[in-house]
Amino acid sequence: MEQKRESFIFQVLIFIGITVYAFAGTAQAQDQRRADSKAPLHACDTLAGNPLDPGRVGNGVPTALMNPATAIPACEEAVRLYPNELRFQFQLGRAYRQANRVADALRLYTAAAEKGYAGAQNSLGVMYARGDGIPKDCTKAAFYFEKASAQGYSAAADNLRLLTCVQQV
Repeated sequence: MEQKRESFIFQVLIFIGITVYAFAGTAQAQDQRRADSKAPLHACDTLAGNPLDPGRVGNGVPTALMNPATAIPACEEAVRLYPNELRFQFQLGRAYRQANRVADALRLYTAAAEKGYAGAQNSLGVMYARGDGIPKDCTKAAFYFEKASAQGYSAAADNLRLLTCVQQV
């Protein structure tokens, strides 16, 4: 009788162990899919998305109407939930820039631009063209405008054309 009881307890413990292992694996797989996949519409998109950004989800908000006090926490959450989603890095940079946190904006724009996000490339170009928190550098501005323009970002093509320090041939 005691041996049957021990066998039963052992089987229950094995079952619990397998269940916990399977659940942990499923949760880990879900976290990985969330990190690697295109994220769904998030409050960050509504509060800090750029209406001109071809990579946006939703309508976005013009810079002058953005409220960084609400956009920053929403976008920080989005970046935490979807660390590989470049649009959230760009949008958080946009919110930081609106809050005059230029160094933070520059860091996020640069990271997303280096990974090929056109919106970040254009915004980085704007910062270099204006000398917004960094030394003015028309060569770098033109470089980033050109990269974004090559991806179909029409505002970047306009910015490149209007950049006065670039010689038009």
